[in-house]
Amino acid sequence: MKKQLIGLSMVVALAISGCATTPSKPRTFDQLGQYTTVPLNEHSYRISFQGNSNMSFGTAEEITLVKAAQTTLLNGFTYFKVLDDPSNRTQQPPRKAVVYPSQSYYPYGWGYRRHPGFWNDPFFDMPQVVTLDPVQVSYTIECYKDKKSSPNDAFDARLILQSLGQKYGVSPTGQVLQPQPVTVPSAK
Repeated sequence: MKKQLIGLSMVVALAISGCATTPSKPRTFDQLGQYTTVPLNEHSYRISFQGNSNMSFGTAEEITLVKAAQTTLLNGFTYFKVLDDPSNRTQQPPRKAVVYPSQSYYPYGWGYRRHPGFWNDPFFDMPQVVTLDPVQVSYTIECYKDKKSSPNDAFDARLILQSLGQKYGVSPTGQVLQPQPVTVPSAK
């Protein structure tokens, strides 16, 4: 009986520690969300990105900017300008809501959390802020071949991919990089 308990406790400990130490597989740039690139004419594009609700609005804007730079380079241009059209001005961060924990179903207002025999969890009764909508960002961009033909406030797509591209797995030429496999050092 004692050996069975020790064996069972070892299996449970291995299962718990195995879940805690298993690294997740890194995602590529194309797996960060859903992208849409719509050509409007020979030098204008509509770039859209939709991430999950756990992503911040600022991160989604960065990813959309990287996608715009990638689209610019892959279509033979070097500079692009984000146009100030009405659809760009109406974009807002996703809606958030405050969620309160459920009430206790025990009689007389005493739940196991409030009973003196149990530890009072100070974080259980705290309200939480949750995001209701997925993050969506869209830009209309106009592309230019050289610095002379582009406006002064145009972005250099090569510079954006050199500075932000590595963070999201895009090479300076606009190609999506494959993530390096995560290696876990073995215990000796």
